Amino acid sequence: MTRHNVVFFGETGVGKSSLINMLAGSNVAQTSSKATGCTLESRGYPVKISKSLFYLVDTAGLEEGDQGRVPKSDAIVQLYTLLKQMEDGVSLLVFVMRPKITDGVVNNWRLFQEVICKYQVPAVVIITGLENEEDMDDWWVMNKETFREYGIRPDGNACVTATRGKMMKDGMFAFQKEYNESKLKIEKLLRSLYLAKPWKMDVPRWFNEIVTNKVVYRFLGWQFWSSTKKVEIEGAVNQLVKRCGMTKKDADALAKLLKAVDHDA
Repeated sequence: MTRHNVVFFGETGVGKSSLINMLAGSNVAQTSSKATGCTLESRGYPVKISKSLFYLVDTAGLEEGDQGRVPKSDAIVQLYTLLKQMEDGVSLLVFVMRPKITDGVVNNWRLFQEVICKYQVPAVVIITGLENEEDMDDWWVMNKETFREYGIRPDGNACVTATRGKMMKDGMFAFQKEYNESKLKIEKLLRSLYLAKPWKMDVPRWFNEIVTNKVVYRFLGWQFWSSTKKVEIEGAVNQLVKRCGMTKKDADALAKLLKAVDHDA
């Protein structure tokens, strides 16, 4: 049976791990309400939906703030390592967010969809924290134009809750109905939009595009793109290559690509 990796990404505290636990039907992924978050490395959790086997991959929040344990400078390294380990490829991206569009939301979407996977993988948006809405789906209807204005055009969406809420006196949870509906919505997204043939990255070419991409530079706070010199590019690349544990073969291929980029510039 083909393994389909589904990568959950987004800022810390939006409910990525809670959604994975929802789909798995048990608390397989660690959750935390702390500002530091608790997901520091990727891990796949096997879940069978219909006749398909999915590995739901939790990722560290890309912008955890000053108190976070994953600095911005480490984000690309972690993402590179994550994708490199997925020898069987990626079948779907799941962008999880709270019902508010921030700069972090826009940056994270662009980083994964536009930069990391180069529009080669379907991507969906899941908005959590909507349990108090009269109709959770109405939130998307009212806000979809704003997403488009920011350049966020997902292949699908789901407005959900990631919590059952408090237990009531009758033994039921306050948001159990909404929780059950949410699970069905997300399962439908996964079944209908995953790639039957997973996307696999070309390691050296991908890495070259990452370290010379303006979106990534803005995300990391690097400022030397417009006046880049060859030695500055190579210095940044060598540092990332060293930290990522890139093979010499891949590093040599990357060096050739960099020379071509520098010559064209």
